[in-house]
Amino acid sequence: MFDVASHVRAALWALQFQDRRTEGLWSLTDGEWRDLLSHRDFFRCMVPLRQTCGDQLPDWVRLKIDQRLEDNAERLERIKGQYSRFSDALRCIGASHLVIKGFTLWPGFVDHPRFRLQSDIDIYCPPESILAAHNVLVELGYAPETQVDFRYADHLPTMVPKSTWKWRGNVYDPEMPASFELHHSLWNEKVMRLRPTGLDQFWNRRVERRLDGISFPALSEVDTFGYAALHLTRNLLREQPSLHQIYELARFLNVYAENRPFWKGWEAAQDDSLRRLEAISCQTAALCFACHLPDEIEREIAGLPVAVTTWFAKFTGLPMSPQSHPRRDWVWLHVSLVESFRERLSVLRDMLLPTQVTTLEHIDRLDSQSGKQEVRRSPIQRRSRYIAFVCLRLVFYLRLTISTLWRGARFWWSTKGARGRFHDRGRANSSLNCVPEE
Repeated sequence: MFDVASHVRAALWALQFQDRRTEGLWSLTDGEWRDLLSHRDFFRCMVPLRQTCGDQLPDWVRLKIDQRLEDNAERLERIKGQYSRFSDALRCIGASHLVIKGFTLWPGFVDHPRFRLQSDIDIYCPPESILAAHNVLVELGYAPETQVDFRYADHLPTMVPKSTWKWRGNVYDPEMPASFELHHSLWNEKVMRLRPTGLDQFWNRRVERRLDGISFPALSEVDTFGYAALHLTRNLLREQPSLHQIYELARFLNVYAENRPFWKGWEAAQDDSLRRLEAISCQTAALCFACHLPDEIEREIAGLPVAVTTWFAKFTGLPMSPQSHPRRDWVWLHVSLVESFRERLSVLRDMLLPTQVTTLEHIDRLDSQSGKQEVRRSPIQRRSRYIAFVCLRLVFYLRLTISTLWRGARFWWSTKGARGRFHDRGRANSSLNCVPEE
């Protein structure tokens, strides 16, 4: 397992749902707390840490988190206003939609949406409504993001509001305008090369929900869990998922573990192919945060293919774990789920080779985004810098390919004769796979 810094490990032990250990928090220095508060992958877990271990956090840390929560509560109100304007305009033209992710992850995943960082507003639209929804956003002053590659996304280019707002170092800034993402699918089969059955029924089971003063169409309770689990699996197969996603799913599993009617309904509503993909993310949540698992999820995990269980035993690590060499171990989990040899090769190609051609204009834009002052360069200087950049990228991808293929060869060799299930899966020792011992 990849190791993590001691102060990150201490905070993670304090977030476990079984065998929680909080004594490590007492020895953290102010500098280590500041690092946790600014950590790119961990800062969104500071709120649940405040909720579960508030009395063991320094006063200034509690105050800092509480200030962020006040900002987030105000930001949530603004987001609800943005969404209401959009939904009212959509209703006027008779177009349909669902709200997914974001504030729909309450209850179960969070105590209330104000305790969860609200970023983009994610909307799913059926094919006949997505163009109308795009046009509505244009009329409301939004424009598509043009500097990001969305070919592998399951949504159209992000619709960004026209604004004079400037970044001030606070991701909870209530004045930061929220963008919209219009999803054309709940699972992108073309990109993922996995084709679970039954996703079309999610739309048919949609419900009307309320949050404080607004109402909105959303997935049913069973499908809200199913989609959240699928989304985490998607991120696990395409890249390393964010830690807060894993924690939120672990929290849901822990809260609903004994809710027999819910899990019976989940089994009845969702096809085997869906439940298998969702079980992968549930296993990840149990390994990272030692949450309780319902019997129905335990059975699905026990039935995962040998290659999948072997991958978990060999590669599972924290999303934030440092790596001294580039590697993309999650590609082997993806390959183990894809059936045809041709599509397996396509998965490897997508993950190990660059997907965009770098241009001189791209290099100039990177300089601008990094805050560097504009420097007048001669054509020869620009060309030399471009060649140097391309050479560095080629070296990176060469190292990435060699490392990933070597580790993949060892992984596939280990599947020979491997047993098809874990021992004591998701129980008392599960967290040890993601939170290494001192």
